[in-house]
Amino acid sequence: MDDVFSYCFAGQIRFRERFFWFLIPVIIFIRGLAMYHISTSLDIEPYRSAFATEGVVQVPDFLQGSSAEALYRLLADQPEWNLAFNKGGEHVDLSYRDYAGWTSQQKETLSEVVWAQAEVGFQYFYKTIPVYDIYTQNLLPGNALNSIYELVNSSAFLGSMRRLVGDDSISFADVQATSYERGHFLREHDDNVQGKNRVAAYVINLTRNWQSDWGGIFHIFNEDDSVAHSLVPAFNAINVFRVPRKHSVSYVTPFAGGSRFSITGWLRRGSPSAR
Repeated sequence: MDDVFSYCFAGQIRFRERFFWFLIPVIIFIRGLAMYHISTSLDIEPYRSAFATEGVVQVPDFLQGSSAEALYRLLADQPEWNLAFNKGGEHVDLSYRDYAGWTSQQKETLSEVVWAQAEVGFQYFYKTIPVYDIYTQNLLPGNALNSIYELVNSSAFLGSMRRLVGDDSISFADVQATSYERGHFLREHDDNVQGKNRVAAYVINLTRNWQSDWGGIFHIFNEDDSVAHSLVPAFNAINVFRVPRKHSVSYVTPFAGGSRFSITGWLRRGSPSAR
């Protein structure tokens, strides 16, 4: 088992090396222009009382239609992702491109390692792009991924989230792109990490025609571990929930017919430098 890890899990992907060869057409992104926008007809007010009462809400038609379509296409066309999981309490990022070239035995070994930890504690297994790191560390200047960070840190986005959550102390949002595919999941946890200053979490759903029996369902739990809310991915809807709150993403079945794309992160106090 250790030999497999030493061979396959040599370290984290370096996005600078992986992405610089990939040219983003000018039509997709022009540096300095805001490309993605929340809907001009968005009315947060009807959802504020539900959030205050339940601590979770799903708001439909959150982005302008063209922005939602463009974001979906940006993620669907990405040539490079990380494959993320938890190994003994330590976050691991593998190159999904490299993983795709593994033998069936190597993939099976990784699955067994992931499942063994999931049986006894916190675990996750899904594809991700660390947009927050790409932007704040200037890893990919001019890349279209930077505009995702600019969207969720725009005055329009943060203003709408402050009104929805009822907390004016929210000062920025961190962000990643995720793709849940067959065999992926996120076990129950509450996002309460000391020093992160998380007020709430958000998920912008970018998946069309997802079927509920494919799995990948977002569950919110009560204190007694009963399910309080279950949200099926709905294209261009945003889920927002208070932190801390126990939640999970259910296992994506082997017969799921697509990728469950989303833009997700936390609404935080403080400054982006306090990572």
